[in-house]
Amino acid sequence: MGFLNNFKQPLIIAEISGNHGGSFDKAKALVLQSAEAGADYVKLQTYKPETITVQAEDSRFKIKSGLWEGYRLHQLYAKAMTPWEWHRPLLEYAKEVGIALFSSPFDESAVKFLEKEIDPPLYKVASFELNHFPMLKEIGSTGKPVIASRGVSSDDEISKAIDCLYSSGCPEITLLHCVSEYPAKQEEFFLSEMPGIKEKFQTRFGLSDHSQGHLVAVTATALGASVIEKHITLDREEESIDGGFSMLPHEFAEMVDAVKSTSKILGCEGKSKEISKESAFFKRSILVSESIREGDLLSPKNIRIARPGDGLCPSYWDQVLGKSVRRNLCVGHPLSLDDINTLS
Repeated sequence: MGFLNNFKQPLIIAEISGNHGGSFDKAKALVLQSAEAGADYVKLQTYKPETITVQAEDSRFKIKSGLWEGYRLHQLYAKAMTPWEWHRPLLEYAKEVGIALFSSPFDESAVKFLEKEIDPPLYKVASFELNHFPMLKEIGSTGKPVIASRGVSSDDEISKAIDCLYSSGCPEITLLHCVSEYPAKQEEFFLSEMPGIKEKFQTRFGLSDHSQGHLVAVTATALGASVIEKHITLDREEESIDGGFSMLPHEFAEMVDAVKSTSKILGCEGKSKEISKESAFFKRSILVSESIREGDLLSPKNIRIARPGDGLCPSYWDQVLGKSVRRNLCVGHPLSLDDINTLS
């Protein structure tokens, strides 16, 4: 029996992300409001700025459009992160108010931390992290179910990620249809393609929804989604980093009621949008993390799998380690095959 067979209706996840605004009391309030709104799970995000990007002054690291325009990557993630010391207290509080809690890790250290600190029942892989193969291997090795957003990933990348997770020990994968825009427009979803995920990738399917309102979530439920994920916030003030595409508690409760009603009516328990450069910006790639001189060998000490996504695909990681470089490379440089002496 799969994990999701325990749920007669779509599993509903309330995503807190950085909407706590750096306040532990707000984070607790969001856990409580998620429970009272009827969510099955409340979800955190587990990362540090240095586990997502490198601190560089290059203009490539500055967000040029959208909700977070003007932020540098390191600056944004420093503001939005959930302090790691909050995880266990939030887990204990979630137990008190009757809601399960888990998280999205953003690198291998986060997976190891979560296993030790909160022992989550499952993991979520964010859409921009689906090509972070070392992290996927670490997640798979836990033997726990995985929910993954396909967002900006190509079919080939999704297949590689699924193979990586299964071969590492993951027992069950659910792929979430996702438009990685913030907020996402309803006309960009192409939800008619969502049921095709099951046949194409042999997984369950669901929805990670960054649109405003709950129409998209209800439509996804009607199409057979087994998971609905939506952001929740206490307010839409400036300190609510994802407030522009998050639901207030009463709105979230209305969505839960609508999803459950749709599911009862049903008697139930493709990606058409071209990936924009702005969205692909948040994918992982291999970047230089320490200055490298011509002839030096590549190692985890001087290269990283980090954002932005304009460097070499992380699937080359094992191939490039130990290879020498043809030229001097500065911190933040997007590694390319042209930088490396012949790969064997």
